[in-house]
Parts: sequence; C-alpha cells; structure tokens
Amino acid sequence: MSWDKGKETKSWKDIMEAEKYVYTLGEAGEKFLEGLKEGKIYGRKCRKCGRVYVPPRMYCEDCFEELDEYVTLRSPYIDSFTTIYYDDEGNKLDKPVSIAIIRFEGVKGGLLAYVEGEANQNKNVEIISYDIPLKVKVV
Repeated sequence: MSWDKGKETKSWKDIMEAEKYVYTLGEAGEKFLEGLKEGKIYGRKCRKCGRVYVPPRMYCEDCFEELDEYVTLRSPYIDSFTTIYYDDEGNKLDKPVSIAIIRFEGVKGGLLAYVEGEANQNKNVEIISYDIPLKVKVV
C-alpha cells in the first residue's frame, strides 16, 4: 500500500477488501432503502424535540430519545458541491461531473448525489434516480 503524491491529487493504489466486512442495515437503514425502492426519501423524527434526521437514525443526537416516527422528505436542495474535471489518473474528463450534498429543509443530515445541470449552492433539485448515490437535476 502506498500514497502517490501528485501535483494536486492523491490516490490510493491498493485493493480494499470490503467484501470481507459485513454491515447490517438495522431497522432504520432497512426502512430507508425500502423508501429508495419506492422513490421516496425517509427521515426519522424525534417526538420530543421535533428534529428530523436523514439518513434515519435510531436515537436523537440532541435529546437522546428513541426515534420511532418516519417522515417522507420533500424539497431537496444543494447544500455544497464539487465539480470534477479530471479522473483519478489525471486525465481530463470528456464532461465534468458534479457531486453534491443534498439536504432537505429543516432536516439534519444529507445525502450524496450526482448533479445534472449547473450545480449551485442552495439550488432546488429534483431527484431523478433513487440509486446510491442519488441522481438529481437542478430545477
């Protein structure tokens, strides 16, 4: 394993043995993935303080209450983004790729997405694919 230090990029040259690790979804993760299959984004709401979390969690980070109410999230927008012009080998891409953190009004947390259209902070987006990562279109 080694780090290659290029001019402006760093790359990891080795095989990650991810197939040897087991990650269980748990109740909240399973419901979240079910929602993606249905074309919905589910968050989980705290009955005590009203906070909503995405991805859903089992406990509120602020008041430590167990979360048991699922809500469907709407009105996604771009919180932050980056545009990639070169691949990990330093070759210029035919078409730049924008990746963003998508958030929802009044919700704590966010999701990664590929962006179609000109990415700008606080721009509203429409989810066009519920794969992981999401694919969104600027509206």
